[in-house]
Amino acid sequence: MFGELDLWLSALVVLSILVALAATSLRPAMVFIFGLVVLYALGLVDREKMLANFTNTSLASLVLLLLCSVALEKTLLLPRVAGWIVGETERSSLLKTIGVAGIVSSFANNTAVVSSLIAPLKNNNFISPSRLLIPLSYASILGGVLTLVGTSTNLIVDGFVREAGYPPLALLDFAWVGLPVFLCGCVCIVFLSVRSLPKNGKAKSALQSEYFLEYTVLPQSSLIGKTVSENGFRNLEQLFLVEIIRRGHLITPVTPSELIEPNDVLIFAGDISQVQLLSHFPGLEPFDDKQDLVERNLVEVVVTQSSQLKGKTLKEVNFRAMFDAGVVAIRRGDERLKGGLGKIRIFPGDALVLAVGDDFMNMPNLASNLLVVRGLRTNQKFSGLNSALIVIGFLGMLLGSAMGIYSLFDGTLFLLLFYILMRFISLNELFRKLPVELILIIGAALGIAQAMTQSGLAAVVATGIMSVFGGLGPWGALAGIYLVTWLLTELITNNAAAALAFPIALAAAESMNVDPKPFFMVVAYAASASFLSPYGYQTNLMVYSAGNYRFLDYIRAGAPLALVYGVLVVLLTPLFFPF
Repeated sequence: MFGELDLWLSALVVLSILVALAATSLRPAMVFIFGLVVLYALGLVDREKMLANFTNTSLASLVLLLLCSVALEKTLLLPRVAGWIVGETERSSLLKTIGVAGIVSSFANNTAVVSSLIAPLKNNNFISPSRLLIPLSYASILGGVLTLVGTSTNLIVDGFVREAGYPPLALLDFAWVGLPVFLCGCVCIVFLSVRSLPKNGKAKSALQSEYFLEYTVLPQSSLIGKTVSENGFRNLEQLFLVEIIRRGHLITPVTPSELIEPNDVLIFAGDISQVQLLSHFPGLEPFDDKQDLVERNLVEVVVTQSSQLKGKTLKEVNFRAMFDAGVVAIRRGDERLKGGLGKIRIFPGDALVLAVGDDFMNMPNLASNLLVVRGLRTNQKFSGLNSALIVIGFLGMLLGSAMGIYSLFDGTLFLLLFYILMRFISLNELFRKLPVELILIIGAALGIAQAMTQSGLAAVVATGIMSVFGGLGPWGALAGIYLVTWLLTELITNNAAAALAFPIALAAAESMNVDPKPFFMVVAYAASASFLSPYGYQTNLMVYSAGNYRFLDYIRAGAPLALVYGVLVVLLTPLFFPF
């Protein structure tokens, strides 16, 4: 039996987890695992249950689904669709963008969907990309709530449902509420959200936005002793010498008569596609001294919210050793960065241009720290026939699962085996793409949820919610659960929010003696409702620098959508899943 002390101890651990996720740069997997170990040490989690959580059927299905998606990402499906999306009018391009992103995200990894569509939207010759990229992210989020497999959050909630002893969620359960929410959400994006988005100039390629570059003048350089003007630095097209760092002192603005001295650090801003012009100046060395890489292979990446780079400088993390890549340039929205590259602290959403080595894509910590946006030549696509086999196999697997012919676990397991036998996926790719961090988060979250339930913490929080919203009956309690889950999503991450909100939702339903399924569904829907911040959802972060957005742009564009989404979810869920 658990007593009052156990309740307070579990509350302290959960509160510490929330603070660590919201206010520190610690990786979520580390936070959840540490919290689980502390709860186990306090005797609040059973050993057998704790270990069994990491072999949960829904977790295994999620992992298999993500691995199958690796083959789907290499098909010609999205590249061919992407070429059709952009037209000469903003309205038609917007409609096609949100339609394609939403539909494909209902069964495919929405991160891959957004990644594939960013480049064609940025490179179009007709419409400012800032008018399309946030809608692209929002539509992929809305599409994710159409099916069980649309987002990892849905499968995580399904795992909690199974663990609690209730019937598992069906593949199309989410569509009953998800479809009207998706349609109304798209209308909201087209007629409300887009109006508040900026027009940040004509479209530019991913490597044409203004970046921040650093070059050092070597002691033997022939540039030494000549002025900025004499060296020709004023004649560069789309590259501007904005600062010189000399013996720790910053010189800005840089005048044409400024003499160049040995070991000067020259700071350029401008079009990264023109970086090769600097190689013609004798005795200039880039921040990362692998000039051969700069000349042959540039890749653009975005720093993730959970990246271990957060708050650290490139020198502190030894970037080249971590990723087999050197940083050529950095961009942070429309902010003008100051100082040397090595001294800039990295934050989520920062766009980095990397000169990558041969092992870049094989680095095990790549996916958890960086999102590859574009520029990687090794990302080859399959032929039309192989692409068709992959897509048909994937859709067939989903159809069989939806019809109840086999479980999602069985379907994804045999599909993955088929992909391996057909050499659509290699074993090396599987090891590289294995979502270890997600496995640790979900497995640990299941144990933490059990501790919250058994210690009584979930019931106490549910009682608090009932005291505020309970006067409105089950519908009011449902609204309270939605608000709590949504706030957690905006503060931490969607998966973590679902993990912490689920036991509270279950306790609320049990205290009112009603069917808990509408509460389960609301937790899943609310955990995906991240529209107000670039940091709450990965796709929002991916388009942050690509669209040259500010934080305020997300609030303006996302507020009406968040309101419409929330009201519809709370009103419609009990109609399709009665109390």
